[in-house]
This record gives sequence, C-alpha cells and structure tokens, in this order.
Amino acid sequence: MILLLCHGLFSWVLAAAAPPPMTLEEVLRRARDANWKLPQATLETEASDRKVREARAERWMKVAIDGDFLYAPPGGYDPVVTNAGEARLQLTAKQPILDGGARKAAIDRARSDRDAARARLRVAEKDLEVEVRSRFAEWLEADTEITVRRNGLERLRRYRTSLESRKASGQGIAADLLKTQVRLASDEADAIDAEGRRAEAAAELDAMMGLPPDAPLALLAPPAEPPGAAGTSAPAAAPEVVEAEALERGAEADVRAARAEKRPHLSASADAGWWGADTTRWAVDRWRRDAGFSLGIQVSWLLWDFGASDARVARADLDARRARLEIAAREREAGLQRARAAATAQALGRQIDVLTRAEPSARDAYLDAESRYRGGAATSLEVIDAYAASVDASVKLAQALSRLRIAQALERRWAMP
Repeated sequence: MILLLCHGLFSWVLAAAAPPPMTLEEVLRRARDANWKLPQATLETEASDRKVREARAERWMKVAIDGDFLYAPPGGYDPVVTNAGEARLQLTAKQPILDGGARKAAIDRARSDRDAARARLRVAEKDLEVEVRSRFAEWLEADTEITVRRNGLERLRRYRTSLESRKASGQGIAADLLKTQVRLASDEADAIDAEGRRAEAAAELDAMMGLPPDAPLALLAPPAEPPGAAGTSAPAAAPEVVEAEALERGAEADVRAARAEKRPHLSASADAGWWGADTTRWAVDRWRRDAGFSLGIQVSWLLWDFGASDARVARADLDARRARLEIAAREREAGLQRARAAATAQALGRQIDVLTRAEPSARDAYLDAESRYRGGAATSLEVIDAYAASVDASVKLAQALSRLRIAQALERRWAMP
C-alpha cells in the first residue's frame, strides 16, 4: 500500500513538473520574439524611413549660421590679397529651384529602398514561420511514431511471452520465437531513432524560442487543415517579388537621377549679417558699416564631360533592365514553389485518406492473425507480417501528416503576401 502511494506521489510530482503543452501559435509567437534576424530587419526598415525623410527635406530651403575670421597683421601677406584679414557672421538661406528632377528621383529611390527593406523583413518573418512549422511537424511526427512503436512493442512482447510459454511446454516453435525477437529488436531500434529525431526537433524549437536546447518541451497538435486551405484565395505576390519590384523602381529612379545631371540646375540664395575686412583695426562704427544682406542666383548647366554622364545613364539603364528581368525570375520561382507545394499537399491528402482507412484494418488483421496462430490456423510469419503492416500503416500516417503540415506551410509561405 505504501509503495503504491509513493508511486502515485512520484507520478504526480513528475506531471506537475512537466511543462504544459504549447500550441503552434504560442511557439510561433515566442519564436518571433526571440528571433535575432527580425530586429535587424526592423532596424533596416526604420533606417530606410529616415532616408525617405532626408530625401524629402533636400527639396526645401536650408537655413544656417555661417561665419569665419581671418587675422592678417601688417608685414605679412599682401594686404590686397588678404584685405588685412576678414570677419564674417551671416544668416544664410539656400533654396533649389530647378535640378532636372534629381531630388524627385532621390525621393523615389529612398521610397523603393524602404519598400525593399519592408519586403526583406516579411521574407525573414515567413522563413521563420516555415522553419517553426516544419520543426513543429517533425516533433509531432516523431512523438506519434514513438507512441505507435511503443504500443506495438508492448503487443509484440506479449506475443513473445506467449511463445516462450509454449516453447517451455515443449512445442517446437524456436524459429517463431527467433523471428519475433529479431522483429522486436528492429522496432526497438526504430523507436530509439524516433526519440532521437524528437529530441533534435525539440532542441531546434527551444533554440528558436530562446530557451536552453535541453529545456523540456511538450506540444499540442493543431487541428488538421484540408489540403489547399492555405491557397484558397487568389495568391498574392510573394515578398521576394515585392522586393524585386521595389528594386526595379529604385533602378528607374537612378536612371532619372543620371539624366538630371545634363539638365539645367538653378538655385537661389540669400544672406544677412556682418561681413567686413581689416581685422587689425576695430571701430564702433564698423558694426553699422559692415552690416548688410545679399541675394543671389546660381545656374549650372553641364554641356560636355567627355561622355561621363552618358556612361552613367547607360549603366543605370542596364541596371534597370536587370532589375526587370529579376522580377520575372522571382515571379516564376514563386509560382513554381507555390504549385509544387500545392501538388504535394493534394497528393498527401489522398494518401492520408487511404492510410486513415487502412490503419484500423491493419490493426484488426494483426489481431486476427495472432488469434488464428494460437488456434494453429496461421503461421508465425503471417503474424509478424500483420504486425509489421499494422505498425507501418500508423507510422506512414504520421509521416504523411507531418509532410502535409510542411507542404501547407510552404504553400502558405508562397501563397500569402
């Protein structure tokens, strides 16, 4: 009685110490919070937003305080050149008027870089989700296989015990017992292999969630999704395609910026303050005499530069053509990956239907073969074959469910924006 109470208390302590099962949504959330790539991509997006603000600000007036002081005493340089020194303190303003579209192209370039950064952030998020879903599915597959093989081993051990009893009673079934022991050892090895795969998947999930690799892990299987559920709506552009489109817009902006170099540039300037010469002598009336203001217009128009600007335009055109080809390549790759994942999911859905119907039949076939063997109407080979078919059907079903979850994760990866 005391032993039973101690065993019950020990089991209760172990159950209390075990972590509660985690759902897929919880694992995804914790993996996003612990991932080290997402913050970097987020910072890149925030930096690109500041770049857009900077490019917009370049279109407007700049106001600054400028000044300098030069002291040139007599006996030094020629006073005609140095004005015997110079002092200046001004409030200056500069406003671009015409730039050939260079600043507008810079804004478009900054916007395209921002869109590309956001697309790269989305790529990192979707890759992380696929990785988590894949490891989650592998853990569930290995855990199910462990359960199936342990239950099968339990049935096979009971069968072996009955064979050992019959052998002890003098029946000539040594060969049958040997076949059973071989099959038992093989399934024990397979169960150990499944435990290793579950431990490996658990370590990877722990690492992705920011936990120690050896932290205990328990997962709760999500409800099964029908094949094609991830792509029931019209597929949107993959983030890789969105990034390529943003880079293409940036390349077009570079073309406009290169062409703007050969167009007229016009800007206006104004200043007010103090500006005077001869810092060797000072007088009170100089503050009034040297105070003033000025207005200016600056014009620049490139006429000839030995073909340097034409080469920059041609190079920008080539980059834009390459960016357009990259869009087509990424669209084709995204369509291929989406179609491949959808086809795999559909095939696995049909396979799961077959295995779901076959699993109970295989289990019944094993029970029937074992019963007939006890009655002398079946051979030990038939029992072992029926047992193998029963276990294999359950293991194949678990493997098909895992592959379906991974295929659906890939289909979702390429079918959603």
